[in-house]
Amino acid sequence: MSKKLPPLHLLSIFEASARHENFKAASEELCITPSAVSHQVKSLEAFLGFELFLRKSRGVSLNSAGKVYLHYVQQGLSKLEQGTKVVSNKFSNPALKITTFPTMASNAIIPQLGLFQQSHPEIDIRIETGMQLTDLRYDDSDLAIRLGNGNWPGVISKKLMSLQVHALCSPEFAKQYQLKSPEQIADVPLIDLSNMDNVWQMWAKELALDIKDFKHKLTFSHYEASLQAAEQGLGLALAVLPVENQLLERNLLVSPFAVSAPYFKDLYAVYREEDEDRHDILCFIDWLIRSPLLKVRS
Repeated sequence: MSKKLPPLHLLSIFEASARHENFKAASEELCITPSAVSHQVKSLEAFLGFELFLRKSRGVSLNSAGKVYLHYVQQGLSKLEQGTKVVSNKFSNPALKITTFPTMASNAIIPQLGLFQQSHPEIDIRIETGMQLTDLRYDDSDLAIRLGNGNWPGVISKKLMSLQVHALCSPEFAKQYQLKSPEQIADVPLIDLSNMDNVWQMWAKELALDIKDFKHKLTFSHYEASLQAAEQGLGLALAVLPVENQLLERNLLVSPFAVSAPYFKDLYAVYREEDEDRHDILCFIDWLIRSPLLKVRS
């Protein structure tokens, strides 16, 4: 086969230089010297037979040819990266990389993870937590356990279960205020979430409770912090079950009212379309669905 393509490393150096329009910035990203970047760009231009940059006294900028070529180089490098991930995931044996929100990991996955490892010692697990939505088309995670409506593009979304919102508090708090009826939320300290406006009003509305005023004593920006505050007896917090069943099993929190409201999002397992038959992903999803910590409490 005749030589028609330039070396891959030249394309990578060109892409970084073109993106920054600065050889020094490209050199810092690539961990090589600015003179090496300049030399390699000239090598690529010599290979192609035309210049890609306009050299200026204070830097460089793409010329017309460079702008057109950058478009194709970025597409090619992106396709090569995606293809490498697909083949690597299919034919190598890497750890199953799972991303999920913090309390899902701490209260629903980790307490039973030892049982999964006993059943599947051949599968290594790596769990990353965070509230930011992961785009599996470009991220290196294999499986996302997330809340939503399942309409994410370019991936498989398998609904695991519907969720319910319960009012939870510490056993001591429930005893102190003799909590028995949801109407009592008007008379006790409530723990609020700053990223969800009027969350207690919405919960009360779902239960057809005619309550106008609430005693908001504490507000947190993170859901897990609100649950920790409830464990300390600081008020009632709203929690999503069965995700937080572990807190009830350990008697850290109790559900004083025999009512709940449906959560507006469901729990999904999300993975790439090309991974629909991956053994490790399917095994983990099946185990998660059957986990006793995610059973609906009677």
